[in-house]
Amino acid sequence: MDSSTTRVDMHCHSSASEVSRLGVQRALGLPECATAPEEVYELAKRRDMDFVTITDHDTIDGVLAICERPDVFISEELTAHFRGEPQAVHVLCYGITAAEHDWLQANKGDVEVCAAYLHENEIACALAHPWYAVGAPLSARHRRRLAQLFGVWETRNGARSRDLNRPAAMYAATRYGTGIGGSDDHAGIDIGRTWTETPPSSSPEEFLAHVRAGRVTARGAQGSAAKWAHSAITLVARSLGSGADAPRQAPDPRRVMALVQRLLREADARQGVDGGDLDHSDARSLLRAWLAAVGLDQLDERALIEHMQEQDFSHADLYRRSCRAHERKLRSAVEEAVRAVSEPERAQSAALRLFESCIAAIPYGPAAAFLARETAKLDEHREECEPQRVAVFADGIGATHGVSRTLEEIRVRGVPGFEIEIIGTDPDVDRRLSAVAELDVPFYPGLRIGVPSLAAAVQSVTDGAFDIIHVCSPGPVGATGALLARALGLPLVGSYHTDLTAYARLRSHSEELTSMMDMGLAALYGACEVVLSPSPSADRSLAGHGVGAERVLRWDRGVDTARFDPALRDRSLLGAEHINVLYSGRITHEKGVQLLADAFLAAHARDRRLHLTVAGGGPEQELLRSRLGERVSFLGWLRAEQLARAYASADIFLFPSATDTFGQVILEAQASGLPVLAVAAGGPLSLIEDGVSGLLREADAQSLAEALLELAASPLLRARLAKAGLTAVRERTWESALERLARGYERALAPFSDTARRVA
Repeated sequence: MDSSTTRVDMHCHSSASEVSRLGVQRALGLPECATAPEEVYELAKRRDMDFVTITDHDTIDGVLAICERPDVFISEELTAHFRGEPQAVHVLCYGITAAEHDWLQANKGDVEVCAAYLHENEIACALAHPWYAVGAPLSARHRRRLAQLFGVWETRNGARSRDLNRPAAMYAATRYGTGIGGSDDHAGIDIGRTWTETPPSSSPEEFLAHVRAGRVTARGAQGSAAKWAHSAITLVARSLGSGADAPRQAPDPRRVMALVQRLLREADARQGVDGGDLDHSDARSLLRAWLAAVGLDQLDERALIEHMQEQDFSHADLYRRSCRAHERKLRSAVEEAVRAVSEPERAQSAALRLFESCIAAIPYGPAAAFLARETAKLDEHREECEPQRVAVFADGIGATHGVSRTLEEIRVRGVPGFEIEIIGTDPDVDRRLSAVAELDVPFYPGLRIGVPSLAAAVQSVTDGAFDIIHVCSPGPVGATGALLARALGLPLVGSYHTDLTAYARLRSHSEELTSMMDMGLAALYGACEVVLSPSPSADRSLAGHGVGAERVLRWDRGVDTARFDPALRDRSLLGAEHINVLYSGRITHEKGVQLLADAFLAAHARDRRLHLTVAGGGPEQELLRSRLGERVSFLGWLRAEQLARAYASADIFLFPSATDTFGQVILEAQASGLPVLAVAAGGPLSLIEDGVSGLLREADAQSLAEALLELAASPLLRARLAKAGLTAVRERTWESALERLARGYERALAPFSDTARRVA
C-alpha cells in the first residue's frame, strides 16, 4: 500500500439495498444486493481501502451496521428527480448524519433543492454514473444543469465499461470538474477494485475535504461484459445458493431461452414485475449448469464467491476459459449432429448436446447486450433519417452461387435507408466470425460451412449496433443469427433462397432427414417477423412450412443490364461451328444435372451441331463429363466479365432445375440476349412467359429435347424469344429489387419501438 495517498471505494452496496429497482434482477426475484455490510467492510480493507463507506439506494441502514468503526463514514445513493419531470439522477452523498439522510429523502422530488442543501451544509457529494438513465433519458438541458449543480462527477464506475465512463470523464474535464471512482459493486466481489485517491488523510473528514476541494484521482478497474455477467452469477449464488447439494437437474432449454429474453428485455429497466413465469429454480439450475460447463462445479456458493474475491482473480481470464469451454463442446456437439443426419434416432440427443455446448457462453450474451444498449444511449444526436443497421447472416457464401451473387449486389449497391454488413465464417464478409469447426455438408461433397462461436457472434452483433438481423439460410450461421435476434429482442428477417426440403429428399432419399429439414425450415422462418420470398412457388413452399401469407413479402432479384449485354457476343469464344447450349450454375443433382444430360443427349442424337457448355462447378461434374464426353465443355467458375461474355456468346440457355425458388441465371441469360428454355416449375414460372419471353416445358427429358431441337432449327424463333426476354428483363433492375428489400426491413421494424429495437 502507498502511504502517500488515501484510497476509498466511494460507490458500493450492501444487503440494505434490498428492494431491486432493476428489471434484470426483478426478473429473477433477486434483491439489488445481498452482501452483508460486515463483508463489504472486510473486503474493502483487504483491498487496502483506508476508509470505508456504503452507498445503498436511498437508505443508510447498511452503513449504520458498521459505523461504530472510526474508519467508516455514512453515505447513501440518493435518487433525486427534476421537479415535475420523469428524469431522475443518482447523487452520492458522503459523510452525512441520520438527520441529513431523513431531510434528503423527504425532499428528493427536487434535485435542485437537494443540491442546494448539500452545498449549504458542506456535504461532499457526487453525481453517480451521469450517463445512466435512472428514469427517463436525460437531455442536454438536464446535463448542463447538473454540471452547474454538481462539481464532482463519478467518472470511473467499476460496473460500467470504459466507453460508458469516458463521456462523464470528458464532460467533467472540459468543465473543470472533479472526477471520482467507485466499484458500484452489487455482488460483493469487486469492492475496492475501483477507488478514489486523495493526498494522505488522517480521518474521513479530511478525506472528504479533499474531495470537495477537487484534490482527487479516480483509479482502478473499469467495467466489462465479463464483470457484469460474473456479478450476476455471484448475486444468484448469494441470494439463492448454488444448489450444490440438490439433485442435479439439467436446465430446460425453453425456460433458459425465456430467462435470457427476460434478462435482455428488462436488463436496463428501472421498473418491472417480479419473476412471473420464472422462479428461483430456473436461475439456480442455470448457475449449476454453467459452473459444470466451465469446470467449477466443485465450488459451492461460498467457495464461488471466495474464488472471485481472490486478489489475483481476473474477469477476463474466466471469460476466456468459458469461451474455450463453449467452443470445445460446440465442436464435439456439431460432430454428433452431423452423425445424426445419417442416424436420425440420435437427433434429439444431438440437439440437447448443442444446447449444452452453449451454456458456458450464455451469461455473457445478456451482459454484452446490456452494456451495448447502454453505449447506444450515448448517441443522443442520432438523426431520424440516419440509416438503420442490418446484419445479414449467411452460410457458405463462396459455395452458394445465387445467394453470393445477391449479397455482392447488396454490398456494392446498398439498400436505401439502411447500412448493411454481411456476417459469416467465410473470408469474403464484412464481419468474419471465428469458426469452431468446418463441416462437410452431408450428401454434398466439396461443400463446407463453418460453425461460429456463439460468444463471437454475440460480440459481433453488439459491437455492430445493429437494428435488424437478416438470415439467408438455416445453416449454422443463419441459425445463430436467428437465435441472437430472438435473444436480443431484434426484428428478424428471413429470405427464402433455396428449397432445402426438396434438396434433402433428392440427395438423401430419406424421409426422416427430409422431415428434419422441413422442421428446421419451419422453425427458422416461423420465427421471422418478415419472410422475403422471390416467387409465388416459394410462397407455396413457405405456406407448407407454416409461414402465414401476412408475413411473406415479395423480394425478387434484379440483374445488371450494364454487365450482361448482347453486345459482348463473340462467336469465336465458344466455337462458331456449334449451336452452343449454355448451362450456368452448380453442377448438382438437385439442380437437375441428370435431366440436363438426358435432354441434351436426346437432342444431340438428332442434331449433331449442338454442343453443351457449362459455366460453374459441383460434385456431379465428373458424372456429366463421363456421360457427355466431347459433347460438353467446362469453363469452371467464371469472374463477372468472363461470365457475361460466355452468356452473350452462346445461342441457347438451358435451365433444367425443378427446385429453384427463383432462377437468377435466367435473368442474366435474358439480359445477355439468349433465348431461355427452362423447366416449368418453381421460380422460372414467374420469370418466363411461355412462347413469348422463353420456353417452359415439363421436367421430362423428351419434352426438353424437343424444345431444344425446335430452338436449334429456328434462328428466327431464337431471335424473337431473345428480344422479348431482353425487353422483360430490363424492368427487373437491382435498384427496384433493393427498394423492395428496404420495404421488407421497414415492415420488420414497424412493431419495434425505438427503445426496443437497438441492441447497441
